[in-house]
Amino acid sequence: MSHHFDSPTAIEDGRLNLGDLYVFPERPGTSTLLVTVNPDAGRSNPTTFRPDALYEFVIASDGGTREDLAFRMSFDEPDAAGNQRMRVRYAAGPSSRSGTEGAELGSGRTGQTFALGNGGSAWFGLAQDPFWGDAVALFAFTRGLAENQYRPELFAGTPGNLLAGRNVTAIAVQVPDAAFGGTSVTVWARISLYGHAAQRQVSRAAHPLLRSFFFPHPGPATEALNAGSPADDVAAYRDLVLRTALHVAEVSGAALPDDLAAAVAAAFLPDQLRYRPGQAAHFAPGTGNGRGLHDDAFGTTLSLMVGHPLGVTTSPHPVVADFPHLAPAGHDDIPALSDLLGLRERGG
Repeated sequence: MSHHFDSPTAIEDGRLNLGDLYVFPERPGTSTLLVTVNPDAGRSNPTTFRPDALYEFVIASDGGTREDLAFRMSFDEPDAAGNQRMRVRYAAGPSSRSGTEGAELGSGRTGQTFALGNGGSAWFGLAQDPFWGDAVALFAFTRGLAENQYRPELFAGTPGNLLAGRNVTAIAVQVPDAAFGGTSVTVWARISLYGHAAQRQVSRAAHPLLRSFFFPHPGPATEALNAGSPADDVAAYRDLVLRTALHVAEVSGAALPDDLAAAVAAAFLPDQLRYRPGQAAHFAPGTGNGRGLHDDAFGTTLSLMVGHPLGVTTSPHPVVADFPHLAPAGHDDIPALSDLLGLRERGG
């Protein structure tokens, strides 16, 4: 689901698995950037962040594919209780494209909101996974498509949510809109490893469900996607996305399958969220404005793929008025998702 367990690296270590990216207006003149990591944290994955990993919100202030701003989060080793210190830095210009440097904005501890020097705030910690979707129905639906069967009835009943009761770790920063450097920008998230060898990007995230439809099998293709940049997405992946989208359009009986497939490819690539600070968040690949925590990414994406409303639902999560707006972590006694999905060798 979304980017959950999307590559061999992500399956091996959830601390390197970006889940979902959100960007939405906060109080007037400010916005929140939020990313989830560690799907099924505390069961399938740890509840800490890797000290040798750099977690970033990346911005192209001209709305293109070339980053020129980045918020960089790094972490100390966890203490005996699993708590860490996070440092937030802000890089501008060419230095935002690689490296670990930047002007330090502030630091704080797990689960505590702390001030940033630019007038913003930051938080990180364990929370309920804000993504929702009927994964069981989606798996059956995509299997049907592979066999040239269109089965919209799979989404007609009471929707399930495979992620109910499951947690993630999350990073949230509330920043002045001026920090985006423009009035119409693009945003994505990434993780890179550093310190022991040359810096290496291992994960990136923007559009939810890009992997589920177009890169459903963790392997070399998803590792390459995670190591790449939006600047290369169209050249590298348009043909693959177009073929898959055309197949879905034809099987689902779309009136103009070629046109729908082209629209889908243009919506998903490059893999980044468009955002106009100060305007209401509304998730829609290619045409929306950022992504709010209660936007129905599952139904929106599925509807885009087939050309009409399908699988549309409302958020099962409560509205949390205060920053970082995430529901508290749950503690249900449920099996690890990695075990249910058979993602790891027993004992691995």
